[in-house]
Amino acid sequence: MPAAEFLVALAELWRAERAAAREKFAAARRGTSLRARVARGLAIADLTVAEWRPAARDRTRVRLSPPAHVDLDDTGIGPGDPVVLWRQSPDDPRASRGVVSARERHDLWVIVDGDLADAVIESGCHLDALAPEATFDRGDRAIERASTAKATSALARVVGVLCGDRPAAIAPAPTWSPLDDALDEAQRSAVAAALAAHDVALIHGPPGTGKTRTLVEVVRQFVERGERVLCTAASNTAVDNLGERLVAAGVGVVRLGHPARVSAALEERTLDALVASSDGARLSRELSDRARELRRGSGDLRGDEGRALRQELIGLVRDARSALAQAEAYFLDTVPVVLATCAGAGATMLGDRTFPTVVIDEATQAPDPLALIAMARGERIVLAGDPHQLPPTVIDLAAARAGLATTFFERHATTAGASLLVTQHRMHRDIMRFPSQATYGSALVASPEVADHTLADLGARHDPERGVAVWFLDTAGKDWTDRKGGLDPDDDELADPSTWNPEQAERVAGEVRRLIGRGVAPGDVAVIAAYNAQVRRLRALLADERAQGLEIRTVDGFQGREKEAVIVDTVRSNPDGDLGFLADLRRMNVAITRARRWLLVVGDSATLGGHPYYAALVTAMDELNAHGSAWADEGEPLPAVTDAAR
Repeated sequence: MPAAEFLVALAELWRAERAAAREKFAAARRGTSLRARVARGLAIADLTVAEWRPAARDRTRVRLSPPAHVDLDDTGIGPGDPVVLWRQSPDDPRASRGVVSARERHDLWVIVDGDLADAVIESGCHLDALAPEATFDRGDRAIERASTAKATSALARVVGVLCGDRPAAIAPAPTWSPLDDALDEAQRSAVAAALAAHDVALIHGPPGTGKTRTLVEVVRQFVERGERVLCTAASNTAVDNLGERLVAAGVGVVRLGHPARVSAALEERTLDALVASSDGARLSRELSDRARELRRGSGDLRGDEGRALRQELIGLVRDARSALAQAEAYFLDTVPVVLATCAGAGATMLGDRTFPTVVIDEATQAPDPLALIAMARGERIVLAGDPHQLPPTVIDLAAARAGLATTFFERHATTAGASLLVTQHRMHRDIMRFPSQATYGSALVASPEVADHTLADLGARHDPERGVAVWFLDTAGKDWTDRKGGLDPDDDELADPSTWNPEQAERVAGEVRRLIGRGVAPGDVAVIAAYNAQVRRLRALLADERAQGLEIRTVDGFQGREKEAVIVDTVRSNPDGDLGFLADLRRMNVAITRARRWLLVVGDSATLGGHPYYAALVTAMDELNAHGSAWADEGEPLPAVTDAAR
């Protein structure tokens, strides 16, 4: 589709998505009690203010303590989410709006605009999630900017290439030497392609193939040339991951974004922190102190003397703000790498600044309007991602089907190709085997340092009934039927719309205890379940193990992450072969590629086997002699090792 037509259609899809997002959040409150919203993870009730302090830019940072029985992991509210703190109603104009910050043990930090109401400080509040209106506004402006861009502009050129209106231009291959000597051949080839690209370069990074490492090298190479780079990603987590790797490599970075959305490791590199420690900030504080002194002594002054003093006050405040603005501009204009989310690349503080190169990581998770925000800042665009992992989150199903869930990366890779990374540095070869065959055309190769690593290398005991590196525990015939209504099936308001499988959850909990009993540290183990309701049940069953470091999450919480041992709970078991979310094979691909040394998949082959992908999974497990039945044992811990056995 020509770029002009594409952008018109994209604007319409983005409007539909905004409307769907608004309706989702409105429906969560409309006709729904706080009790029900809390049960569904959309709100938190009865929070008390444990601590509060002023924050930069007329904001307040507040630490909120939920009741002891509340598990923050069970909420759908996390760092970076817009929220409202309220006492009477979430729609009360006196309510405080802000952004969730990082968790601190059982407490939640929130940064709100303006001052916190005295009533909230004294008596506490409730919290509800809000729709991300600012993100949609920036997407609208990005589409408009691309639609009206001059044909000779870099943005029009890049969009034209990505829409197929023109071929991508490639410069002669530059001479370069790797700064990271450990890069493998495919990674070096991808770096070379990015350095040679005039318009667009794509890096396809399957699980464990070192996509982030490759991007770090790309950025370092451009910085070595004296260029400045804007690094973005769809999520704050991915931005921070790339930023931390760049800092470790000795690259200077400045992180844009609300302080609540930035990882602790990059806190000192945020624009706010850099400005706060600058000479400009010190001058601003001195001027502000002088202004306060004048204000305190100006109460009885009138006439010409009063007017003169007021003018001096205005001048001091103006000069204080100017000192801060100059400090901001200094860092934004001199630090080699600027970090922001795709949406954050539209921040007003960047003004009309552009960069020779813009990197977009997780490009296959960034809806096109958000990708356009970042693209508008660059001459050359480097997109990195994997279309076989998590897609963009799109609420409006019609918009998703019409193309909003398909990204620039996917469309361009289909027609022009991408640099494919093939050596994976995470998984044992047997764990890698099926995803490589089923998803990547058997292209992946396990690096020698991981190909045969096992839990035994970490001191774990061998489990003869669970294979070596990968195992499929088949629950067929157990009649562990999945169901809904896990919260309180007898209360319509609290009935959980998510799916769970209580009997299978019990078995998965047993498998976790068996694994830990072998000597695997809980912090090296993750459980990934396909549904929120199952996650909540597993967290309740494994509370003690979680306190020791065990993680239990849905697939979305593990994108880009890894653990030494992973148990995947597919949940679904029913006579109709209904797979629900499991039919999205990208999510299952993520789930089964998080493990480094040991993977256990728990599922019902009778339910899963009707789908070609899962039938192939079972066959692959058979070929590895890694297919066991839940009838064989109860998943009890291995017998204790006796002194004689030692």
